[in-house]
Amino acid sequence: MSCRVEILSVGNELLLGNTINTNACWLATQVTSLGGSVTRITTVQDNLKEISTAVLESLGRRPDILITTGGIGPTFDDMTLMGVARALKMPVRVNPAAVQMIREHYARRFPGRKLILTKPRLKMAQLPIRGIPVRNPVGTAPAVSLISGETQIFCLPGVPKEAKAIFRESVSTAVRAISRGAVFAETWLSVHGVMESVLAPMIDRAMRRWPGVYIKSHPRGIEASGRPHIELHFSMSASEPNTAGRTLSGASHYLTNRLRRYGAKITSHT
Repeated sequence: MSCRVEILSVGNELLLGNTINTNACWLATQVTSLGGSVTRITTVQDNLKEISTAVLESLGRRPDILITTGGIGPTFDDMTLMGVARALKMPVRVNPAAVQMIREHYARRFPGRKLILTKPRLKMAQLPIRGIPVRNPVGTAPAVSLISGETQIFCLPGVPKEAKAIFRESVSTAVRAISRGAVFAETWLSVHGVMESVLAPMIDRAMRRWPGVYIKSHPRGIEASGRPHIELHFSMSASEPNTAGRTLSGASHYLTNRLRRYGAKITSHT
């Protein structure tokens, strides 16, 4: 069973083009490697209505997991948790466990200093009332986990090192549990000398012959010699690695043999 995951990235900087959305790319790679499937990535502004609308739309599609990134810090435009709460029609409250996590973080960071819980610091502990704070191993703001219907929601910070640390420590466990040990496997073929229009029907036949294998062609342009260059990506999820490996090997060999009849030069890589 594949774990269906949606990613909701929050931040004006992402839509302005000032910041590349590396979080979404990294999270998608991690979910896929754990046997899950990222079905949608959405990016919205730091805007309460946009966030709540995007959350509601995602929940309407009933993914197993919704991961949000960004907007859970201490500043005025950090409003992801409020947006989630609005979507779920629940109030936000200062969560004592989240307050304790924040206290412990500052105690580690500034040993011996007296911590004053200012309004911005308490803001990071204001969670949707059914939200559970999740330890942030490297930063201040706790992540948040909550359930809505069939979907588990994780709200992660936007700082990449924090999002990565929390995913590895907490979110990955949820993905594995739903995927039930499924594995993702992939391989690549580099094809020289065959046009994509010639390759397309071969891909169709290969995917019919090897169900479960997804084959994607990536044109890389024309070489100086005038020969087209195409990268072929083979991928699949399976219940155990040997099955995936044998199936991918069969599909790649099938295509390799047919392409060589057209004079293609082929190299493989992972």
